[in-house]
Amino acid sequence: MSSASTSSAPETSASSHFEKLTRCCMRCKISRFLNKTIEIEKAGVARVAIPFQPDLTQNADFLHAAMLFEVGDTAGFMAANSMEETYSVLTVDYHINLIRPVQNEGVYAVGEVVTAGRTLYVARSDVYSESGKLVAAGQGTYTVSKILLSDLDGYDD
Repeated sequence: MSSASTSSAPETSASSHFEKLTRCCMRCKISRFLNKTIEIEKAGVARVAIPFQPDLTQNADFLHAAMLFEVGDTAGFMAANSMEETYSVLTVDYHINLIRPVQNEGVYAVGEVVTAGRTLYVARSDVYSESGKLVAAGQGTYTVSKILLSDLDGYDD
C-alpha cells in the first residue's frame, strides 16, 4: 500500500494549510527583500532561512543581529500559525540570546511550539549559521488575532 493511499483527510487539510500559509508569508515584502525560504515541516515546527547578502552586514562585516531576530521570530511565528488554521497569529513578545557572530554565511532557524493554548502559543527557535553552528536562541509568544487567514493576501490564491 502506498503512503499516498494511507493519507488521512486531516493530513491533507494540514498540508494545504501549510502551503497556503507559506505562500501568504512569502508575499510579504520583507520575505522577498531578504530572499527567505520558509518550510513548515509539520504542525508546530517550521524552518526559515535567509541567504548571505553583503548588504545585511554591520560595519565589522558580521551579519546584522536584526537578521538573527527576524529569522528566529519568523520560524516561531510560522510554527505557531501552522497549528492555527482560521486566524493569523501575531507576535506578542520575542526574546533572543545572541551566542556568536556570523560572517560571510546565511542563517536559518528552526522554530518549534513548546506550548499551545486557546489564545497563546509559545515557540522556541534556534538560529544556526549555514555551516550548522548555533548562533542564537530565542523564544516567542504569539497570540491568536481576529484577522482571518483567508483575508490575507496570498492565503487563498
